[in-house]
Amino acid sequence: QEPLGLGHAVLCARDVVGDEPFVVMLGDDIIDASVPGAKQLADCYARHGLGTVALMEVPPEETSMYGIAAGEEIEPRTIRIERIVEKPKRDPPSNLAVIGRYVLPPRIFQVLDEVRPGVGGEIQLTDALAVLAREEGLLGYRFEGDRYDAGDRLGYLRANLAFALKRSDLAGPLRELMKEMSR
Repeated sequence: QEPLGLGHAVLCARDVVGDEPFVVMLGDDIIDASVPGAKQLADCYARHGLGTVALMEVPPEETSMYGIAAGEEIEPRTIRIERIVEKPKRDPPSNLAVIGRYVLPPRIFQVLDEVRPGVGGEIQLTDALAVLAREEGLLGYRFEGDRYDAGDRLGYLRANLAFALKRSDLAGPLRELMKEMSR
């Protein structure tokens, strides 16, 4: 009944998932793309048969806010992850941030059972992903589309505005409202 980390949250789904690959989607990461972000990752998983996480380049000063992955490119947009760390305080392995979309093999549950609490005393999914990368392989996929951080107030507002501006019934009135409010 208390938050024990993303790894713990994933473990709570074990009985529902069973012995199948599954998708984890974090609600505070919104991806707007013609092909949904989770589908892009599922296609990569289907091609390679390995767990796949969404990646996005971030400015170097933001790497301490994310799980960061590094590895060798095996095809356009896809890397075989060789190193993945949770919120590095210094010396990040790259500027490729793990964003809230994952397609994971059922073996992740076994790994999560064995991983020790990490950053913040929580069971970190990133720590389990590092084990998975080392033992059987893990891919990172630089998804196509726009990502909005709805966990941030301005990011949440930006997402709402971006989606509203795509709607024919809202775009015009929203533009007028923004003009009016910016006077």
